[in-house]
Amino acid sequence: MAVEKGKPAGRTRLTRDLKDGTFSSLYIFSGEETYLKEYYLNELKKQVVEPAFADFNLIEFEGKGLTPEQLSEAIDSYPAMAEKKLIIVRDFDLFKPPAAFADVLLEQLSDLPEYVCLVFYYDILEGKPDKRTKLYKALEKNACFVEFSHLEERELVAWIERQVRALGCTITPDNAAYMIFLCGNSMTNLSGEIEKAASHSTTGEIQKYNIDSVCSPVLDAVVFDLTDAITAGKFDRAVALVGELIAQKNNEVMIFTTITRHIQRLYAAKLCDTARGGEKVLMEMIGSKSPYYARQIQNAARRVSLEWLRIAASECAKTDTALKSSAADKQKQIELCLLTLASALKEGRK
Repeated sequence: MAVEKGKPAGRTRLTRDLKDGTFSSLYIFSGEETYLKEYYLNELKKQVVEPAFADFNLIEFEGKGLTPEQLSEAIDSYPAMAEKKLIIVRDFDLFKPPAAFADVLLEQLSDLPEYVCLVFYYDILEGKPDKRTKLYKALEKNACFVEFSHLEERELVAWIERQVRALGCTITPDNAAYMIFLCGNSMTNLSGEIEKAASHSTTGEIQKYNIDSVCSPVLDAVVFDLTDAITAGKFDRAVALVGELIAQKNNEVMIFTTITRHIQRLYAAKLCDTARGGEKVLMEMIGSKSPYYARQIQNAARRVSLEWLRIAASECAKTDTALKSSAADKQKQIELCLLTLASALKEGRK
């Protein structure tokens, strides 16, 4: 969302509000980083609502089933023994509201009382604002739209270091980046993995072997290992990894889509290396914000030829089509594709 000149971005504004103790009447929380959404929602609860009067001044609704009357009553009733009340509405589609709200929603939200702090919180629904609507044009003047995206790698590394210190341990920036590579960039997931790695460490420092021993890799990380196994001539290892992923209830098409995307990224990294493109160029090409991941994919691409990557991309495209259009054993189709890739690599090295 474009930000008006002089108007702070959503998260900056929210942080300032929490620091100053002066709150907007309306917040819209959206984005994929649930950890941050919940953190800031809890901070609002702590600062806006007195615990002793929470039964009166904290009102929460699920968007499904919410009526205009319920919302109006919550907005119009004064807070009890406090200056403000907090109203939280989860997964209500503001920009495609139920028919009952068609004529009243704009009026309800355009002139909220000073004693109201209303939060529309999106978890299941995307919550992306529709800038073409009258409602958006009315709300953008006063509402605080906060999109909680995944943090950049450098921010996540610093956050991991703080979390680790709180558990009485240390971790190097490189090992923190490796944990993100292995476990993904969801802070909710990472918080659990950090605790596991810290518990496993006997030295007070979380090292790579601690992470490998107890942390659960995300699909992208497993596929990275799988492709490395193919390029190292370890076909049996690659097939075993496919079997493990399927045993963990991962969908076969999703597994192969991830394999195909990884091959495409290797191809992009090879082309980037040939053209002497730098790390930033590669990150843009593969759609990644992680310098650590970019370095890993570049190192992996250097171990294979451009010709093999062309063959691999072509075979992946054929198998992808077959998986989506055939009722044949999907695991076998994936394994046959991997065998073709392994054979092509072996032939190229003769």
